[in-house]
Order: sequence, then C-alpha cells, then structure tokens
Amino acid sequence: MRINIICLFFCVHFMAWSQEIRVDLNVSTELVDQTNITPVQTLEKSLRDFLNNTNWTNEQSTQQAEISISFLLNIVTVNDNSFSGTLQVQSGRLIYGSAYTSPLTNLLDNNFTFTYQEFQPLYFDVNRYNSNLVSVFSYYIYLVAGMELDSFAPLGGDVFYEQARIIANAAQASGAAGWTLNRTGISRYALIDQLSSAAFNDFRLLLYEYHRNALDLIQENPKEAKELIASQLVGLENLMRRQSNVYLLQAFFDTKSEEIGQIFAEGPDVDTKDLLSFLNRYVPTMSSYWSSIKR
Repeated sequence: MRINIICLFFCVHFMAWSQEIRVDLNVSTELVDQTNITPVQTLEKSLRDFLNNTNWTNEQSTQQAEISISFLLNIVTVNDNSFSGTLQVQSGRLIYGSAYTSPLTNLLDNNFTFTYQEFQPLYFDVNRYNSNLVSVFSYYIYLVAGMELDSFAPLGGDVFYEQARIIANAAQASGAAGWTLNRTGISRYALIDQLSSAAFNDFRLLLYEYHRNALDLIQENPKEAKELIASQLVGLENLMRRQSNVYLLQAFFDTKSEEIGQIFAEGPDVDTKDLLSFLNRYVPTMSSYWSSIKR
C-alpha cells in the first residue's frame, strides 16, 4: 500500500490529541497442540485486561499524543505452566493534523519464555520482578512510549526509558531469558542500554527531527521537509560506522525503509545523491525501497 505523504492535511491542534496508552493484543496459537489451548485462551484475556487497565503513565507526561501499541504473541510451545514463543511489538506515530500514522517501531522478540498459572492475577511493580510475562510487556510499553516522546521533543523519552531500564535491571538479575547484556546481539537489556546511552543521542534526535520538524510540517514545505529528512539520515553515518550491527539501528530501518522510499519517490525534487550513497552503503538489504528514490 502506497503512503501518500505529500497530501497530508493539517487541521487539528497539537495539544488536542488524547492522553493515554492504548494497547492492542493478539495471541496466536497456530503452532500449539489444540489439547493445550484452554490455558492460552485464559492467558489472552487476563493479559489484555492487565495491559489496558494498568495506569502506565500520568497525564502530564503523555499530554502530546495518544500512544498506540500493538502486540502479537505467537505461542509455539506449552508445557504445563511454561510457555515459549515470539513477541512482535509495533507502534505508529500520528502525524500532526492528519489521519496518517507513521510507523515508529517494529520489534521482534524471538526469545520469549514465561510461566503462567491459569487465572493467576497479573501485577505490575516497576521496582520489583514478579514474572517474565509482566516484565517483558511492561518493558516494551515503556520503551515504545519513550520513542514516541522522543519524536515530539528532543530526548523527550528519558522518563520512560528510565522505567524500562529499571524493569530490565530487575529482570536481568532474575536470570530470565532474553535479558542478558549483549551489545552486538538482540537482547532487551542491550536495546534499552543503547537508547539510554549518550552514544545514541544522534539517533534519538533524528526521531525528533524526522517526525516533528519534517513529517509534521511536510504539507507546509515539502521540499524543506525532504531535505531535512535526508540530512538527518546521512547524519547517522558516524554512528552507523561504529554501530551498524546493533539491533536498534537495524530495527529502525526495518520499520522506516518503505516510508523513506515513498517520501523521496514523490513530490518536489531534492538532491538525493548523498542519501542514496548512505543508504546503499549502510542498509543494502533494503535496496528494493531505495530503488524508488528519485535520482
């Protein structure tokens, strides 16, 4: 589906957006023996209630936008009260005054194991590890909320990243799978470690410039917005040279490549020579999207 970036219509006041985190959860059991399906169904209802009834934020910290997060939990094995599978986490960022939602996160956690006793209550305490099920979902809610706030204010997500870091610290101490610090691989701890590190401030500032100063204003001045996006992406070169294999950067381009290609395939012409050189050098796996960029 093509993304009609240039035709966004700006008419809604920035501060009029609602102030909440909205969570959509789907649980897939296609790979599970159907004789074990009942506890999974109970889990889905309990988890959905937990995610949508927990007060994750306060009004002051999320006054700029509604944050929508989609979880797809794909359960692969069930062994008594032990579960394993994958978790896909997606979110989008509503562009100012429009009906267009720009993809913001698309993360795949393929090392998700947890225990769940049917009908057990789910409790959240940011300072205490209760279960891997609660910790993983709570962690991703705060991580996504942090990235959302980064897109509205320079380094604006700090308060949420700190919550995610507290959760990660407690979970890592528990020895649960997926929390080991591995700066070059995929781990929850490594992901929040990167977002909390000053070494990745250029990436976080790009989230702000790309969304708030470019996409939010693209209808007013599309050429200037496109030039800003191009310069911000090329500005990641030093970070990509040092950290190109880290999951955070890989996930960003997995999420944004189609949108980037569409932005530069339409509208007023801008100089894309440096942009294409950067993208083809550091993100060659997405070359099918780069081929649509005007030269």
